[in-house]
Amino acid sequence: MNIDWGALALVSVVTLIGTVVVVAAVSTAALLLDLSRARAHAGTPAPAMRVGAYAMMVVCFAMLAFGLWLIIPYFH
Repeated sequence: MNIDWGALALVSVVTLIGTVVVVAAVSTAALLLDLSRARAHAGTPAPAMRVGAYAMMVVCFAMLAFGLWLIIPYFH
């Protein structure tokens, strides 16, 4: 039995990078939404932040849909 250590390292690095990207996108969406609501309560609405938050949520849902597409063989 021969283990391909290079392939294992590649999978590990890609998994780590993918996890960081997903967490950063979700965190950015939550942060923008929270900041836009805080500014709205303070009396200075920030519609651009709210649009950015919803855009990041769309990105999160797109990543989720792509992950499901990769996992479920029926969609291929």
